[in-house]
Amino acid sequence: MVRTSPELIGTLIISFVGLIVVYDILHLMKNKKTVPNLGYLPLGGYAWTSTLEQEFFRNGPNILTLIAMGILPWLLASLSATPFWLVVIFDILLFSLVITMLLPKRYAITKTSVYADGQRLDWENIKKFDPEVSINKRIVLFRDGWWIFAPLPLGGSRKELLIAKELIINAQNNNWSEDTNIEEE
Repeated sequence: MVRTSPELIGTLIISFVGLIVVYDILHLMKNKKTVPNLGYLPLGGYAWTSTLEQEFFRNGPNILTLIAMGILPWLLASLSATPFWLVVIFDILLFSLVITMLLPKRYAITKTSVYADGQRLDWENIKKFDPEVSINKRIVLFRDGWWIFAPLPLGGSRKELLIAKELIINAQNNNWSEDTNIEEE
């Protein structure tokens, strides 16, 4: 029987979480390049940015999960003989993830795509949005084939989300008006 050390397991977990942090930071940097202009777009569509408060609401459940993930290793570290420094590094990485979740994001809706979190997703990869859904503090779209990672919440003010909702419905129903026709790069 092979015996693994707590240091090895901890290092593997920290490496994995570190890769997620780097991935999130890269997407944050890409976010402004992906959506460089705000407001109504010249070739159609709409782009907006969220605030810290809106991102807190959008990511609240994820932030609570990260807090729980940061606390649990302290309860189990002594039982598993995990070194203190590994738990500290793990918590620093989780705190970094919380920060990336809270930073304001840019979003855009065009005839062919939705731009969120530094990614461009074509409408054929998004499940049909229910026009009866009421909009308050976010819009949640669902990506096809993403299993439990399917939810794609869009943050913003109520006014911006109402504009986005109308454009989403128009784009998904091929109802994009001719004066907002867009040809994307």
